[in-house]
Amino acid sequence: MLIREYQATDREGCIDIFKSNIPVFFTPQELAEFKSWLDEQLQEKSSPTEINRYYVLEEENNVIACGGFHINTLTSQATMTWGMVANRWHRKGFGKKLLEYRIYKIKALHPAAIILLDTTQHSYKFFETLGFAVTKITNDYYAQGLDRYDMLLSPAGLVASKRSIAPGDLPDD
Repeated sequence: MLIREYQATDREGCIDIFKSNIPVFFTPQELAEFKSWLDEQLQEKSSPTEINRYYVLEEENNVIACGGFHINTLTSQATMTWGMVANRWHRKGFGKKLLEYRIYKIKALHPAAIILLDTTQHSYKFFETLGFAVTKITNDYYAQGLDRYDMLLSPAGLVASKRSIAPGDLPDD
């Protein structure tokens, strides 16, 4: 397993991952937004008040997961962005490893950041097991029958995530 920064050559692999998660986790209408967003990731990654990172996780020389974050240093809020694992690789621990990696990187870049994410009713329980708590539910937000769950990493969840991954396990940016 290798986690590294997203590159232009990863675009199609990330799109394939996205498509493998339609319609349960994403809607077909979100695909165009995701493609545009990926293209923007190759631009400037940070400014004095914002930090953006996007990563891919490789297994067997294939990109099987991707996810990133955005940090607003003025508000000390970090938001997880477009995290996903290829459908055939679900429930094998790759999503957990990539999420732990992103949490570690956020705290290394901006230790005071609180960490937020939004997800659906199909995956919020995964995030709860890793220390996130639901703060709000919006029915039919993404599409009919696809609800939005806003979540916040609790302090206890952060402590647990720090124990599960060591700095020596991580590649440098």
